[in-house]
Amino acid sequence: MKYFSIVISIVVFSFVFSNTATAQVDEVSSATGLPIAIGAPVIYGQVAIEGLPRSEKRPIVFVTLLISGTQIDRRQTDDRGYFFFLQNPRHGHALLFEVNGAEVGRAYLTIGTGNRIRQDVTLDWRALRGASSTTKTGVVSAGGYPRTADAEKAFDKAMAAVRENKNEAAITTFKEMVEKDPKDYLVWTMLGSIYYSEKKYADAAPAFKKALELKPDFTLARVNLGKMELSQKNYDKAIEILSRAVELEPTSADANHYLGEAYLQSKKGSMAVGFLNKAIELAPVQKAEIHLRLAALYNGANLKDRAVAEYRAFLTKVPSHADKNKFEQYIRDNSPK
Repeated sequence: MKYFSIVISIVVFSFVFSNTATAQVDEVSSATGLPIAIGAPVIYGQVAIEGLPRSEKRPIVFVTLLISGTQIDRRQTDDRGYFFFLQNPRHGHALLFEVNGAEVGRAYLTIGTGNRIRQDVTLDWRALRGASSTTKTGVVSAGGYPRTADAEKAFDKAMAAVRENKNEAAITTFKEMVEKDPKDYLVWTMLGSIYYSEKKYADAAPAFKKALELKPDFTLARVNLGKMELSQKNYDKAIEILSRAVELEPTSADANHYLGEAYLQSKKGSMAVGFLNKAIELAPVQKAEIHLRLAALYNGANLKDRAVAEYRAFLTKVPSHADKNKFEQYIRDNSPK
């Protein structure tokens, strides 16, 4: 089988809650044109093909849903590149992408709250067509980095360890991988992310910087490095890093979110609001908690009407929040009489 080189975009997630009748369709169906009932659990997304000439026919793209490496379902994308699986998102889920019968990449799902998750992927058609026959023994994983079959197995092994919270095992495997192939920027990013989660900042920073040295436009590494600087209260550095992340990928909800937070922490609230609102726009439910951040900001500035609006917006997205009664009381106390 011939394997191709691809470029996969940073994952874009949106989590959608709903509790109305399943006989209808909701905004997910409206956006995608897919027959997804209201409230139904779903994993869905769109496969875009960048650089495909108008004169060329769109290739056949299949998406396979895996759980711990085992196939659960397999679907062909529609004419616009959309796919969906009526499955509850679970830890261990991954998506495998095939173009014209060849596997071109995998993406591992990050599970949040709710029963819906979206993952959009962009494939570079020029890279697909330009792959040489020497790539037959390799595979390309999430992030678009070509690996040998053995290296891809090692990557899967390390990712399984991450999902099982076996960080030391994951670190060992990832370190072995970069010793054999020091250009694997995704593995450097994963190493940095694990070190960051364990607050080993002295180890995390060089791993992130190595990933960005290899691939300067890799937003995942840049956002995580910015978050790390933010957590260490290096606000100016975080703003510098995250501003570049937003420039590279304006549709990254995380980049906009944490850049807004960095501005807030730097006492630049007027600069923060636009980025925080953009993050909400990009991921309405996943980033719903930003409404609470904005409500607190407006309340502190004695802009009660704006705080009320933020609490109301939050409750429309997370109606069963533990502090629902407190938020509703604030709305009653501060709404115009």
